[in-house]
Amino acid sequence: MTNEHQATQQEKAYNQFGEEIWEELSEPARTLIGEAQSAAYAAHMVCNYCFQWDIEYDEAWEKMRLAAAKLTEREHKLLAKLWRVALAAAASIDPDDYETLVGDRVYRGDLHSYYRMFSSMVEGTLWEKIIAEDRKKIAESKPEDPEYIPF
Repeated sequence: MTNEHQATQQEKAYNQFGEEIWEELSEPARTLIGEAQSAAYAAHMVCNYCFQWDIEYDEAWEKMRLAAAKLTEREHKLLAKLWRVALAAAASIDPDDYETLVGDRVYRGDLHSYYRMFSSMVEGTLWEKIIAEDRKKIAESKPEDPEYIPF
């Protein structure tokens, strides 16, 4: 027998925070969120769809990378908070619960996986942006004299 899904406080916090920040986000930030949500939804929440990890996942990542390059510092901080709130939502759901339905042949365990994937995609994209910016700074700060070795 299955029970009806009751959203946890963390899930409610995720939804509320997403709604609160949506209007102040630029189109690139919204694109980043949308791509992560769409990929996670297709991979875990649609029972009659076979998500193509090697194609769809990579395409979503590429779109997210391009969008991340245009983020402001404020948006970066908001998205960092969003991925942490999504991770908390995932942690609030038993990943092994395949008895409680949340949709048509979709269970709480699937919802856990959705939040985890969304969270990790946003986090990974933001980290990639930081690393790319750091590499650019390092490349720009190299000495002009190739004979100079700082050790």
